[in-house]
Amino acid sequence: MPFRKRVIIFAGILLFLGAMPTLAGNKTVTIAADAWCPYNCDEQSREPGFMIDITREILGAAGYTVNYKNQSWASAMTDVASGRIDAVVGAGESEAKALMIAAEPLGENKTCYYTRDDDLFQFRVGESLSSRRVGVISGYLYGDPLDPYIAANRANYNLVQLVTGDKPLLQNIRKLKARRIDTLVENMVVMDFSQRKYKLNGIRLAGCEGPVPLYIAFSPKREDAGHLAKLMNEGIRGLRKKGRIKEIVTRYGLKDWKLNR
Repeated sequence: MPFRKRVIIFAGILLFLGAMPTLAGNKTVTIAADAWCPYNCDEQSREPGFMIDITREILGAAGYTVNYKNQSWASAMTDVASGRIDAVVGAGESEAKALMIAAEPLGENKTCYYTRDDDLFQFRVGESLSSRRVGVISGYLYGDPLDPYIAANRANYNLVQLVTGDKPLLQNIRKLKARRIDTLVENMVVMDFSQRKYKLNGIRLAGCEGPVPLYIAFSPKREDAGHLAKLMNEGIRGLRKKGRIKEIVTRYGLKDWKLNR
């Protein structure tokens, strides 16, 4: 093979390798989730949610750039598992078992049940929902006993109705007000925030389950996922010690989930 041709081929190989992403040196982290304000909000907002603010502060200090985008939760979970995105926020432990979870919680979830204010239904743990049309979000895991109930009745539109999209709560609120469902299941913090933001009325709290931790979870396809999880664990503890977590969540009208017990 002529020398000149070998040089051209070698140079082409270098250019190709240079264009390939090298995960170990990748300093951009792409996070996706459906809008679940105030945990994570609209991607275009100047206040994208306290989970995004905390993550950007921690990973930014380590030299990473955090990109955040909205998509349905079901597609975000598929994409993070395959490596098309790097992380999701607001994940429960049971739904993120195949991912690299940062063990330090990034918030808490308290699942609650809501009705119209002219409905006297009261949720009690262990009681049947079989007389209710329950509105839930496709791809979400709510824990026991709701998840087995959804799985068993998802084909029965008179018992369980699932919505999708990147703003599913607003869809369920519209359905509740239109009497297409009579019980809406949602996180208490998210519902309180939405009721204030959108000036919603006519909706009442009908009971809650106990709080469970929420996490940021990284794609196992990313080589430095363990390192990113470690940065988040150390960073959350450090920000809390400095009072910075309190400062960030206060902007969203909240208190530090770990200290607010």
